[in-house]
Amino acid sequence: MVRIETERLTLRPFRSTDAGEFSRLAGDWAVASMTSDIPFPFSRRQAFGWLTPMRGEVRFAIERDGQLIGGAGFYRRVTGAAELGFWLGRAWWGRGFATEAARAVLREGLKNPRLPGYSSAHFVDNLASGRVLSKLGFEPVARARIACSARGCDVEAITCCLDRREAQQRLEGVVLKEAPRSRWRVWLDRLEL
Repeated sequence: MVRIETERLTLRPFRSTDAGEFSRLAGDWAVASMTSDIPFPFSRRQAFGWLTPMRGEVRFAIERDGQLIGGAGFYRRVTGAAELGFWLGRAWWGRGFATEAARAVLREGLKNPRLPGYSSAHFVDNLASGRVLSKLGFEPVARARIACSARGCDVEAITCCLDRREAQQRLEGVVLKEAPRSRWRVWLDRLEL
């Protein structure tokens, strides 16, 4: 996997030595409760399972000045679309790091010419992730309940989409007109929501 340098961050493959810090940061209730699949409590032993991506997954450790601060990546759905995910340790919230890292992940994924676009979801009580997705150009398209491992229940979430053309244009700084809603109906059908 590649290493990506952004203005303030380094995105790199996870290493086994990240397990302790990964479990400390992601195991914080404030972080885990806003993700679908990070349990709470989250042990160092469980973190080892996250350090190596599964087939079809791209996972990056996010570093700031050589320190692990979070993770970002995507996995490919059966439909070919990529599901974007990201998280940051609480100490790094509110500084634009999630947007910066997620933008780099989007750009990396678009190197695959067969990737039709991205989907992502955030819990309705996770307004910060909603703002990140909005800044990246994602459009809300549906509401559904998604399992949250940390909370131990299904939580209402907003699913958002960003098609390939719009992602490429946004990453190149092109101003877009609003997308027709009919295109999002096609996306929903392809995502099998």
